[in-house]
Amino acid sequence: MSREARRGATVSARRLGIPDYLVGPAVFFVDLCLLVGASLASAVGYHRTMLQEVGDLTTFIGLACAVAFYLSILLAYRGNYSVRRLMQPAYQCRAVTMAWIAVFLMLVTLAFLLKVGPNLSRGATIAFFLTGWIALVGWRALLGAQLRHARALRVIAPRQVVVVSDRAVEEARVHLQDLACHDYEVAQFRIIPASDDFDGFARELIDVARPEHRIDSFFLLMDWGRPDQIDRLAEILRAVPLPVRLFPDPKVSRFLGQHELSVGGVWATEIQRAPLSLEERLAKRALDIAVSAVLLLAASPLMLASALLVKLGSRGPVLFTQARTGFSGVPFRIFKFRTLTTMDDGRVVKQVSRNDDRLTPVGRWLRRTSIDELPQLINILRGEMSLVGPRPHAAAHTDYYGQLIANYAYRHHVKPGLTGWAQVNGFRGETTLSQMKARVDHDLWYIDNWSLWLDVKILLKTCVVLLRSPAY
Repeated sequence: MSREARRGATVSARRLGIPDYLVGPAVFFVDLCLLVGASLASAVGYHRTMLQEVGDLTTFIGLACAVAFYLSILLAYRGNYSVRRLMQPAYQCRAVTMAWIAVFLMLVTLAFLLKVGPNLSRGATIAFFLTGWIALVGWRALLGAQLRHARALRVIAPRQVVVVSDRAVEEARVHLQDLACHDYEVAQFRIIPASDDFDGFARELIDVARPEHRIDSFFLLMDWGRPDQIDRLAEILRAVPLPVRLFPDPKVSRFLGQHELSVGGVWATEIQRAPLSLEERLAKRALDIAVSAVLLLAASPLMLASALLVKLGSRGPVLFTQARTGFSGVPFRIFKFRTLTTMDDGRVVKQVSRNDDRLTPVGRWLRRTSIDELPQLINILRGEMSLVGPRPHAAAHTDYYGQLIANYAYRHHVKPGLTGWAQVNGFRGETTLSQMKARVDHDLWYIDNWSLWLDVKILLKTCVVLLRSPAY
């Protein structure tokens, strides 16, 4: 059998259009503009008609922004910014109306409790309530038809999925048609090869999931009478930060009990969820940018002084860069102040020990105070790292521990962090194999239990750990 036949058939053509996950933020931006315009128009119209003057409009701009913020949270929580929901005008008008009333009642109550009512004339507020609602409902009514037209022209690309199957395309035709009818496009249909070529097949699956391919999820269409093969594939796809969904088979029931996904006339059970939703990634990224920018500005004098000490203390560059493994296994160059006399960045990277003779005098002090890590704030602003997440390991260590520790690759389902749950629980510095396993367990717990408050908690705890137990 040829290599092309073993790899399966490509069902769809080249991907076109913008990803559908960008539609929601674009709709929110239009919502914000409409609400600011409705608020200003209501304030100007009412004041000129009733009071013969315009007055200060900043309060009404703030009101529109507050309404848009809380309205977007409520709508996003209910899934109303998904393309599928946005293409349902009747549902959208109903959902927007309910959310609009709820948000206005909440804000009016807060204005009464906080005594900010005098800054908002009742007539202009009522006018804004009516004009804002009409603008949003009218916009949603027109949006559905426009989105359907854009989808038909492939201006908006459907969600790209990869189907991995143990049967031919013809036998999977019903499932493929159901996917197509519900805004999924099968970018690739991969047939599981014979066992002698399974390792190469696994590498190809992981390569397909790289961000540039814009794959949304994996669907497994397999005989549940072969659970070992399903286990094997599920284990391989743990290295992929994408949902993995299993089409049903009545022969096996032990994969049930998790999240189910309705796909047309059939359903699939979700055996692996995406680590963070779009809203969660945006919230985490906003925290990263805000905090890292402030820290970088505040620490700039200390960083300049440290750079000068490194330059004067020993020969070599000020910054040490090294290949590290980032989100989805994509490598990046990490920035640190140079603390060693060597610049290891190859297949063999020796961990730094407490009494390492490679440490420079200045480098020993920088590592003890963790000041050598401050240049990683640049990595955070560049989007390669996050404030909180699994610590990035050198590429050589990733290859080594990935072969010894189960689920090690699952650490790459989120961006690596400047600090992490493992570090605030004592797993810092040089590690043995057993300590690395414990570190990985902490990292996996963090990924499965992430919340914005957990990130804040880890950042606060990091400050306490740095004061109590210096690194080396």
